Amino acid sequence: MSLANKIFKSLTAPQPPKQVPTVLMGLGFDRIDNYYWIKDDKDPDSFAYIEAENGHAKAFFDQIEPIKETFYNEFISRIKLDDQSVPFLRRHYYYFNSSEKEDQYDKHYRYSASLGVDGQKDRGNWSQILNENELAADYPYFALGSSCLSDDEEIIAYAVDTAGNELFRVFIKDLKSEATYEVPVSNATYGLEFNRDATKLFWVEADDANRPFKINVTDLTKADFPTSTIFEENDEAFGVGMGKTKDYRHVVVESSSTTSTEIRYIDLEDEQLEIKLFHPRTPGLEVSIEIIGDTCYLLTNHKSIDFSVAITTLDKPEVENWRDFYFREGVKVDSFELFADYLAIDERRNGFSRIRIVDLKNNNEYELEAPDEASTFSVAPNLTFDSNTMRYGYSSMTTPSQLFEMDLTTGEKKLLKQSEVLGDFDISSLRSEVMYITARDGVTVPVSIVYQGERPNGAPLLLYGYGSYEHSTDPRFSILRLSLLERGVTFAVAHIRGGGEMGRQWYLDGKFTKKHNTFNDFVDAANALANDGITERGKITIMGGSAGGMLVGAAVNQAPDLFNAVVAEVPFVDCLTTISDPSLPLTVPEWEEWGNPLEDLDIFNEMAGYSPYDNVRAGTKYPPLFITSGLSDPRVSYVEPTKWAAKLREVTPDPEVLLWTEQTAGHFGNSGRFNELESDARTYAFIYSCIVDEEHTI
Repeated sequence: MSLANKIFKSLTAPQPPKQVPTVLMGLGFDRIDNYYWIKDDKDPDSFAYIEAENGHAKAFFDQIEPIKETFYNEFISRIKLDDQSVPFLRRHYYYFNSSEKEDQYDKHYRYSASLGVDGQKDRGNWSQILNENELAADYPYFALGSSCLSDDEEIIAYAVDTAGNELFRVFIKDLKSEATYEVPVSNATYGLEFNRDATKLFWVEADDANRPFKINVTDLTKADFPTSTIFEENDEAFGVGMGKTKDYRHVVVESSSTTSTEIRYIDLEDEQLEIKLFHPRTPGLEVSIEIIGDTCYLLTNHKSIDFSVAITTLDKPEVENWRDFYFREGVKVDSFELFADYLAIDERRNGFSRIRIVDLKNNNEYELEAPDEASTFSVAPNLTFDSNTMRYGYSSMTTPSQLFEMDLTTGEKKLLKQSEVLGDFDISSLRSEVMYITARDGVTVPVSIVYQGERPNGAPLLLYGYGSYEHSTDPRFSILRLSLLERGVTFAVAHIRGGGEMGRQWYLDGKFTKKHNTFNDFVDAANALANDGITERGKITIMGGSAGGMLVGAAVNQAPDLFNAVVAEVPFVDCLTTISDPSLPLTVPEWEEWGNPLEDLDIFNEMAGYSPYDNVRAGTKYPPLFITSGLSDPRVSYVEPTKWAAKLREVTPDPEVLLWTEQTAGHFGNSGRFNELESDARTYAFIYSCIVDEEHTI
């Protein structure tokens, strides 16, 4: 019996909440949902149940507080709490962030460009721009959103979220006088940009479903801040976003769905700030753009499913005028960074991200060498166009994050910073490997693995996955993970279909009526790791968040005996109900990711077959589950994990379930680095308590 099993037996669990059978009608068959009523946030029974579950979870964690505190203290002891980021040059100043020992949040500084990179060494050169600790002082939750600087870099606009719902208040600060005022905006979401003289502010507005749908411009020179809408997206499947080009001359406005893009732009040298159409939406055609002068570099799938780079000019936006510039068969182009003489391309080959450099003068190209197969390259933000130096990041399962600067002309590389691991942990004792497992339909799926010392034999293992939205879960280093590795736990990431690791087709083979491949790959990876001997059945803990929470929920329904424990963070587990309700936030845009079960019987049946809430196996003994939720979450409503916990309590024997709902947080959990570390320590303590025996003390 594990320590967790023992604690669960000592506690009196909450009773399932009231049952109000509700018939949910669908294309395939009707469903009876006993907990549909929980969506009524005015029903006091909803929050009474949440409070009861929180009390139960607290009682559990009180009994493993020493374990949680040990993990927390280890985290703190290994992290450099007093640190600064590497300064980056914008135009007139170098900018960087600083964290100080006792601070929850960052402070933002700059100094004159004339002092060079080494100007950071003298604190007397620093000028503070923002202090997030002061901005957060009166709020239980705080997140800094978008920000932008005027062309002369003397005015900053910034957005803050104090509720966790990803809707922001917007402020303007004069960096000379430090005078600050609030701009009266409503439902502002991500995206802020100034015009040339910072007399007008462009911002993005969200609708009642949290969909970004308007580009507004506010006149900052008038006392009543008159605001007008310059673009409105009326198609509910599309959302809008914007950003400045690297030459600071244009604001590009993208209106995009999962499968197509429409591009507009504003020339900031045009006093009328007219928004112009560059390319209309075409079903299935995706494109993003970087404009330098009148030349346009495009990242698009018009030539290849795995994207390519093309070139045209603003006066020739039609597809027939796009000149193919860069394309490699079998290689996914994720993004690019443009320099005066070079193009740096983030691409994906054989499951892992790599960087390729193209010389624009002669078209010569080369790839940066990866020291470790299970590793991640990424082009860092490089804000200076007229430069032949590029910054990029590198990390692997065994290498702490590194930031390099490379001379693109000579190829010379300089390490600017490596994340420090304090204390006496021996990083050189870590080992990683990539295992290629065969899924049940014969497809090969990569799994990245890291452990300490000799290759494990039957060790406990933590398996992580996501597998949706073409998001790639790349192998990276984690200081926090060391606390599990040194206790003999192996960590693995399954690069399953539905993600983007192996290219666009990998994603397409894990969506719509093929979504079951995502869950099958994950379960098959777990089985393969056990069959290989690196772990054993019943010693595998699985973990995922959001759509990854749906992943682990579907996996544990499929194979409850395979797993030792489940961590599901803000899990999307009542997906069929949510995606069948177009009145809910973000449902209509999500149809391009999951399909529309209101109109497609095959989609209905597929989703009904994997929805974790709908497929809880009555009478089946489940492993311990730790489920998290946030009351302000605009992406996955607290209703979904709450209903899932209630159903597990109702229909499974002796359910070992913890539901922890954050009262003042959204999708990304608590804010503030020490609060985040507390949450991580709680999760690690749960995982560890499910691994060790009942007599164990840390």
